[in-house]
Amino acid sequence: MKIKSLFIGFVTGSILTGAATLLTAPSSGKETRDRIKKNKEEIALTLLELKEKAAAVKEDASTATQAGKETLKTFIADLKILLDNWKEDIEPNKEELTKSIKEIESSIQELEAIASAPEDDKKQSAE
Repeated sequence: MKIKSLFIGFVTGSILTGAATLLTAPSSGKETRDRIKKNKEEIALTLLELKEKAAAVKEDASTATQAGKETLKTFIADLKILLDNWKEDIEPNKEELTKSIKEIESSIQELEAIASAPEDDKKQSAE
């Protein structure tokens, strides 16, 4: 879309410049016709160059997009492998951590039971 806008702007500018030159030029008819022919050829060459450059930009963008897609696919595949390896590595520790958490919860329940016991029971427990 940007290339199309650039192209339209370039063509419009060229036409307006040519018209302004024709209207303000104090030249004879023959000189003016020669100048028009020369400008026509220059504009045609410029348009051809612009077309070639636009095609090159399009090709470069397509190549970059394809490379980006391939890189992203590779990255995602590597990330999945790393995640699977990490899951395998933590599995033994997961069981150990679960056991430790249950022990801590049990200890907390015992402490809560002691803390909520009446004062006389606490004194008896202490003796």
